[in-house]
Parts: sequence; structure tokens; C-alpha cells
Amino acid sequence: MRILIGTWLGLLFFCLSPSIEAATENAPSFPRLYLNEQSETPTVQALSGLATRPLRLLVQRNNKSHHDALMQPYALGAFFGDDLRIEMAAPEKGMSVTLYKIFREPRGERYLSMPVSIYYGDASPAVYEEKIKPFREQFFIVVYEETHSSDVKNQHIRYFEERPRKLAITSFRTNWMLSSLKFKMRDFAAGDSRGSFTESAQDLVDKLINPKRIYMLRLWAKGTDNSNTSSIIPIEKTHE
Repeated sequence: MRILIGTWLGLLFFCLSPSIEAATENAPSFPRLYLNEQSETPTVQALSGLATRPLRLLVQRNNKSHHDALMQPYALGAFFGDDLRIEMAAPEKGMSVTLYKIFREPRGERYLSMPVSIYYGDASPAVYEEKIKPFREQFFIVVYEETHSSDVKNQHIRYFEERPRKLAITSFRTNWMLSSLKFKMRDFAAGDSRGSFTESAQDLVDKLINPKRIYMLRLWAKGTDNSNTSSIIPIEKTHE
């Protein structure tokens, strides 16, 4: 049985953000965004309604356990062909930043990659740039961790650095209570014989090292049929 619920960064409603500064002193602020060299302010994702329940509970659970606004979802509209620039700065040394990207072509698989992962040895921001290609889905997840060493890396970073990956997210899953969010994935890179495997979103968060912020950014395509404020895809409902 399948139901339509929100994607990892799916949403029903948006509200404009009066400020996206970090709420906690010395916590990393939201990255600076530029489209065609013009500064852009994203919208804040309001996780309301049944459709976003799995993601909403994930955000609420982790923000409560960390006594902080650890996880924060945003969205930004852009045209195909726009030049995107993401500047990720840390408030102090001793932190690492990693940018994960989920990209799905108009007709194709949904892939997870890790374009950027650095340790801050100075005050220079980490920068990611791309020319936006046609997409069906595109998300960025920016993770700040306080590691105090360039040699300290979480399991996700080590997984991507171990060898070339072509990691596909083949489906999203939840349970009958809509209280969990899981990813069914498979590495299609040459030499991988593991087959499909499933990871829960909470386990992925738990494997981070002293996380300080997890910023989630969904791109939505302006000037297309899906240029609205919602992205709803089928997620398999499983017995748990």
C-alpha cells in the first residue's frame, strides 16, 4: 500500500523567514546563497499537516534532544541554468562542514552524493558552485560538526571517501504511524556487491559527531509545471 507523503524535504506550506541567523551563540549560521551572483534569502519550511509528519517528528525529536534548533529546513526557487553558489562559514575553528546533495533528473534515478567536506583550519568559508541542471528533485543538506581535528570523520564521510560511489536512493519508507523515515539505497558503482540496504533517517543523524547544525535546503524549479511550493512523492508504507 502506498500513500503520498512529503519527501525528505517535502512540504505543504512555506512562510517567509524574517531572519535565518543561528539562534545559539557560536553556532554556525545558515549558508549564504547566491543565484547569478545575487544574494538570495530562502523561505523557511513550515512542517504542517499529515504529509510532513515523518520529517516533522524527526526534526522535533532531534531539536528536543539537543536542546537547540539543530535541524532547520529551508527552500529556494531557481531557474534551470542559474548559477548557484553556497558559502558555508563556521564561527570558529575546530568545526567541519559537509554538504550532501540529493539529485534526481527529470527521468532517472535519485542519487545521493557528497560534493564538499572540509575541516576549518582558518576562517575561510567552504564554497560549492554549480550551474543548475534540469531536475525533478534537488536537495542540499549542510552538516556542521565540532570535531577539533581534520582526522575525525563520521561514518558517512568515510563511506564516500573510501572509493567512488554511485549511491541511489531507490525509495522512501515510513511506518503505519507515519513516525519514521527510512531510505532504501543501493550503490551502483563498479565492484559493489552489497545490493540494496535500508537506513533510517534517525540512524543517519546519530552517526554524526557532535553535530551543531543540520541545514536542509530544497530547490524548486521556477517556470515549470512543478514550480509550486510542494513536492509530494510516493513513499512506501511498511509494517513496523
